[in-house]
Amino acid sequence: MNHEEHEENKKLRAQGKELGAKETLCSLLCGAMILCACTWPKSRPEAVEVRAETSASEAGQDASLQRAATEALAEREGTLIVMDPQTGRIRALVNPRLAFEQAFPPGSAIKPFTALVALRSGVVDRETRWFCRRQYARSDLAIVCSHPKDDSPFNLAQALAYSCNDYFARLGERLNEGTFSATLAAFGLGARTGVNAGHEGAGKLPRGEWAVSQALGESDQLLVTPIQLLAAYVALVNGGRRYRPQHVAPEAFAAEEVARLSIARPHRAVLIEGMRRSVKYGTAAQARLDSLPLHIFGKTGTSTSSNGFRNQGWFIGFAAEPDALGEVAPDRVTLAVLVFLKREPGARCAAVAREVFAEYAKTRRVETAELSGAKSALLSTPPTGSGLTIKVHLVSENKTRTMSLEEYLRGVLAAEAGSEDEIEALKAQAVVSRTFALKNLKRHASAGYDFCSTTHCQRYTAGRGVNTVPGAVATGYNFDSPAQRAVAETSGEVLSDEQGRMIESYFHAACGGMTANLEALWGVPSPAYLRGVRDDFCTTMPRRDWRQTIPAAQLAAALRRDARTDVGAKLDNVVIIKRDISGRAELIALEGERRRLVRGWDFKLIVGRALGWHLLKSSRFEVQRTGERFLFRGGGFGHGLGLCQAGAHVMARRGMTYRQILSHYFPGTALRRSKPSLLRATWWETSKPGSDGVVEAFQTDARKLSLSSEHFRVRYPAELEKREIEAVVRILERARTDIMRRLQEASLNATGLEVVEVIIHRTVQDFIAATGQPWWVAGVTRGGRIELQPLRVLQRRGVLLTSLRHEYAHAVIETLAKGKTPRWLAEGLAAHVAGEGVVLARVRTDVRLTWDEIERRLASPASVQEMRQCYAAAYRKVRALIQAEGETGLWRRVAGL
Repeated sequence: MNHEEHEENKKLRAQGKELGAKETLCSLLCGAMILCACTWPKSRPEAVEVRAETSASEAGQDASLQRAATEALAEREGTLIVMDPQTGRIRALVNPRLAFEQAFPPGSAIKPFTALVALRSGVVDRETRWFCRRQYARSDLAIVCSHPKDDSPFNLAQALAYSCNDYFARLGERLNEGTFSATLAAFGLGARTGVNAGHEGAGKLPRGEWAVSQALGESDQLLVTPIQLLAAYVALVNGGRRYRPQHVAPEAFAAEEVARLSIARPHRAVLIEGMRRSVKYGTAAQARLDSLPLHIFGKTGTSTSSNGFRNQGWFIGFAAEPDALGEVAPDRVTLAVLVFLKREPGARCAAVAREVFAEYAKTRRVETAELSGAKSALLSTPPTGSGLTIKVHLVSENKTRTMSLEEYLRGVLAAEAGSEDEIEALKAQAVVSRTFALKNLKRHASAGYDFCSTTHCQRYTAGRGVNTVPGAVATGYNFDSPAQRAVAETSGEVLSDEQGRMIESYFHAACGGMTANLEALWGVPSPAYLRGVRDDFCTTMPRRDWRQTIPAAQLAAALRRDARTDVGAKLDNVVIIKRDISGRAELIALEGERRRLVRGWDFKLIVGRALGWHLLKSSRFEVQRTGERFLFRGGGFGHGLGLCQAGAHVMARRGMTYRQILSHYFPGTALRRSKPSLLRATWWETSKPGSDGVVEAFQTDARKLSLSSEHFRVRYPAELEKREIEAVVRILERARTDIMRRLQEASLNATGLEVVEVIIHRTVQDFIAATGQPWWVAGVTRGGRIELQPLRVLQRRGVLLTSLRHEYAHAVIETLAKGKTPRWLAEGLAAHVAGEGVVLARVRTDVRLTWDEIERRLASPASVQEMRQCYAAAYRKVRALIQAEGETGLWRRVAGL
């Protein structure tokens, strides 16, 4: 972006803020890192595999673990087993007879397997949510929940963390003995493990009539030995490899795999997440396992009916080496510990296990000086991108300086977006500029540097607080700067295409209503993400249109400077003979002593080079001759490709994230970020997109997550926080309770409306495209499916609560009437139920409209004002009917009774 564009954009933003303060409902809604191109220093260090080796031998570590296990168990009646989850070798064992020979109900320790059966059966997914009712009572089971009371519904991971009996009992209602027992048998329960011991019990699996208590491990029909349960858990977390447990010295050991089970990656992930949460804040939290320098996850269990004992406790826990995002790969689970105690709760078992994990952590801290030094060097290395040094030539000073990539980006943002005050817009700019830089490294290689500081590359300025010492790191920069924050919070992120390649990223000041198509603009093949998108956000900015008058003689002289536009001494006419879909001049005919054809963008550049860039701000213009002058009327500022800074500013001001902004301007692309493991010094190596453990992709298309309760399934954009959707679910559940009460009073029920699907769209454009409705409509309901505007839009308008109640009322009305209710009655009754009467009562209506006309306008309102008037008229008529015949009578009328 050149200086004139920058100054113009600054003015646009300043006026945009003024407009934003007065913005009305109408104006609100109009409308991992892959461094394939990088050249790294030849002196980079060799890749070193940094592992937490102990100075003692494996046998010596076993002795330490055995000593810790014996001391931790002390005089308690129970058993403790320590196992290598990658081989099945038992590394420590206390009380083998109890560990191998006796079987007990597993209690809540069985719940991860219950959850797996439910996931495989489609009964739940990771976001199925239910409110805990604090107790569960059926013919075969009466049990209470002891976890803290929570007003939010639990998802599966949270239910595991708190070991919610009500949640898992309801799962049990939906399961059957066949699939449950078959799954447990596949993991080795109900059969001897083959452990090298003299005697081993076989345990017991449910057979015959199914009971919900079995899903909770509270049944004498389900009995497991401690060694069985540990071996099953090991297979659950190590990727499905079931081993024969062996208690032998390391030098005499050979692993024996007895089965290979298939466990879906998402299923394994949610189970480990639940067990991790159990350690952090759930049933195992009191043991303070999370305070150890290890990544530990596990599950407690307490069973209450066991061979004459009052109760018994279980804890099965694992230590692992997660990646940088906290995910645990199957081969990174390093230790398994089971503690079983008679007459003790599961939480106490977790406390005993802590002593073993603490000893394990102590032995792992003993590293050789060489490996420790290598690891320290790795951990102090800046993230990907910061280790790359680039050379920037400062044209005005005629100096070349060396700096880190992130420092360069801060200077680019200071120059190209210095007046931007919306952080999400700045973050979008940071990603686009980083992608451009990495894609175009060595652009000035022949001159001895990477980039210049002008618009030929990206404008760059050192700015206040930027450290320009060669090789300097970011510590010299002003940390209060929004640019600093934007660069830091998007560290390492770039845009890539469907093949995982970094894209050609462009940006400009203002598009004027639609971004440009690369092929139409410059005559080169255009990727899908640069074919232009409609931009209603940019059009809300003030002074989006411009006009310039240029004397004919002056314009002719400017055109003579380039052979492509030289028509001689006289210029008779300028005719746009072809426009692209965005309205930009694609081909222009110049008529004078000679006739020339030139591309619209080339015409703009030639005139700008001769007369100044401020004259023709874009190629999106019309032109006509008036006497001895040419009048140009246009819109937008800059080439129009890619990110529109004016539109991004408006999107950010309206609550949209930088991911949403990038998705809008570069459709079909993905955000990718390097995912360096803290235990591997290989992050600087080039990796292929999608290689496991290296690259994480954030799709910028409309990727949605889901969250379910008993009566609603909400699909929502991944950028939204779960707590926001939980609040939506609570509103919907309360709305349902209220409406069901109203129906009950009218002796009605909404049969066939058990579960309602709610879709929250990511952008206004997505909502319009999916529903065909205008931008002012908050939501659309068809049968048991509700589609809503973006959450931020509804929140900003202050209509989230009423919109949710209104749309759910529509779903009930449509179900009762089988779609035969007049629109005025459906809208008026929904408004009444939603509590919109106070607002609608203040709307003036056109009393001359007939009800047929109101019905027609409700089907297709021409404006937001017309829609409000029709809603108000419908509401007033419904209120009159309610006063005349009562609300119960009106509901019965809707049902056709």
